[in-house]
Amino acid sequence: MRIKPKKIMCTIDFSDFTNSILSYGKSLASEFGSTLYLCHIVSGALMVSSFGHSHIAYTDIKDDRIQHARDRLKKIAETSDIDCDIIVSYGHAADEIDQAARKNNVDMIIAATHGGSGVKRFLIGSVTDRLVKILSCPLLILHAQENHLISDVEENIKLKRILVGCDFSPDSELAFDYALSLAQEFQTQLYLAHVTLKKKNSLSSRLEEQLFSMVPEESRNWCTPVTILLEGQPYKKLIDYAVQKKVNMIVLGVHGHSLLEQFLVGSTTDRVISRASCPVLVVRTIT
Repeated sequence: MRIKPKKIMCTIDFSDFTNSILSYGKSLASEFGSTLYLCHIVSGALMVSSFGHSHIAYTDIKDDRIQHARDRLKKIAETSDIDCDIIVSYGHAADEIDQAARKNNVDMIIAATHGGSGVKRFLIGSVTDRLVKILSCPLLILHAQENHLISDVEENIKLKRILVGCDFSPDSELAFDYALSLAQEFQTQLYLAHVTLKKKNSLSSRLEEQLFSMVPEESRNWCTPVTILLEGQPYKKLIDYAVQKKVNMIVLGVHGHSLLEQFLVGSTTDRVISRASCPVLVVRTIT
C-alpha cells in the first residue's frame, strides 16, 4: 500500500539540533508534496515568591513567551526558505504535540532526542518516550549526535538504505508499507529483517520466502529487496545490522495503547531509538 503523508510536523525546541529536524522535514515535504508545520510548545513557567512559595507565571508573561516563540519560528522559516504553517501551544510538550497533531490531522511528526547514555538517556524519555506511547501518527526520531550537527538546513536529505523490522504483526506490516513508500519516493535500497532469539533451520527458508513475498510484484520493477534473518536480541541485531549496512533509516512498528503495551514497548523500540545512530521511524496501527 502506497503511503503519502499529506501533513508533516517538525517539533522545534530551539536547540542546536533544530536544523537537523528542519532538514528532514523540508526534504520529506518536498518529496511527498506535503504541507509542513513547525511546532513549538512553551512549557509552564514556575515563579518563586519572596516567601518561598511557587506559583504559575502571570498570563501576560505566558502570552509574551508564546508570541516570542511564534516570532522565532517565523524567522526560522524565513531564513531557511521554508513554506510552512506555525503552531505554538502552552503546556506539557508531549501532550500538546499530540493534541496539535490530532487537531491538524498530521500524518507524521519529526522529533529529535539528544542522545547519550545513563542519565541523559533516561531524561529524554520525558518527551520522546511519551510521544512514542501516545501518538497515533508515525513519529520520526532523529538521534542527534553532538559531533554530527547540521549547521544549515539542507535542501535534500538523501536516503540510500532503509531497514524495516518485520515480525509479521499488523504493526510491522504497516511499518513495511511506510518503508516501501519511502524507498520508492527516495529510490533507496530496502532491507527486510526478521529477528529470532534462536534460529530454527527448518523455518529459515519459509521465513525468508515470507519476507520476500511482502514486497508487491509491481514494486520489484524498481526495488530489489534484501531479506535477512538475524539471531539474537532484536534491538541489538537490528542496530548492528544497520551499522554494518550503513542504513539511513530504521522503520519499526509499535503495538497499541493499553497500559501493559505502553509499559512493554521499551523492550525493542525504545532501545533501538536510544541506541541507533540513524533516524528511527516508529509507526502503529490505529485501533
